[in-house]
Amino acid sequence: MKIKITKAHGTGNSFAIIYANSNHSIITNPNFIKKVCGKKDGFNTDGMLLISDHKHYDYQLDYYNNDGTWETFCANGSRCAALFMYAKKFCTDSIKFLAGDGEHTVTIKNSNHITLSMRPPFFKSQKIISNGCSGYFIDSGAKHFATEVDTINKDICYKLGSKIRFDKQFPDGTNVNFVQVLSKKSISVCTYEKGIEDIVLSCGSGSVAAAFYMDSIKIIASPISIVSEGGVLLLSFNSSWSKVYLTGPAIILDSQEFYL
Repeated sequence: MKIKITKAHGTGNSFAIIYANSNHSIITNPNFIKKVCGKKDGFNTDGMLLISDHKHYDYQLDYYNNDGTWETFCANGSRCAALFMYAKKFCTDSIKFLAGDGEHTVTIKNSNHITLSMRPPFFKSQKIISNGCSGYFIDSGAKHFATEVDTINKDICYKLGSKIRFDKQFPDGTNVNFVQVLSKKSISVCTYEKGIEDIVLSCGSGSVAAAFYMDSIKIIASPISIVSEGGVLLLSFNSSWSKVYLTGPAIILDSQEFYL
């Protein structure tokens, strides 16, 4: 059986998108996901997005890392999924969808300006130290350890991130975000992502976690720009973080048929 798969990316964070309401047991099999996302026979992506119909929402979105593990939420992937569904005319430019962490909304102005509502982030720990890095364990839709650095060095982020990711202080592992404050209105973030086991060009939920940490110590003020290797995201939030909106681009690339 053949299925159509579309490749997309949001600020460099890449995904294989599948819209399907059947064969989920095959599509969500880790071996199938690894094949779809793989470099040799697949789409060479960070993860896979499975979109399916939902009777109370425009659609349901499930995200899987390229090792086949399910994750609660992916902000960059959510923008890509929204643009995909809008381009297919399966929904309007005002969207409400269900992800693993709950309900989200999306407003599409154009492919460069897609605004996603985020669930309010919260601290899951007091300040902790892991492998010499101090920071906080934060849930911003997905779970992240955010730590402040003076300067972002990708090689150092990889070396430390790959160790922190498996720290026993995080029972299920964690994504790791290194954040450098550039100004009151701008931060830079480098993310080591579990399940991908590498530095990614951008991480939306990780960017929000990093900003939440920096705002808690009064270093930044909304709205801010978040710079990563893959591009720039815009984040706005109110004083209580009950209203959080992340804006950025999405790019839909090629579509191909793939055998189940």
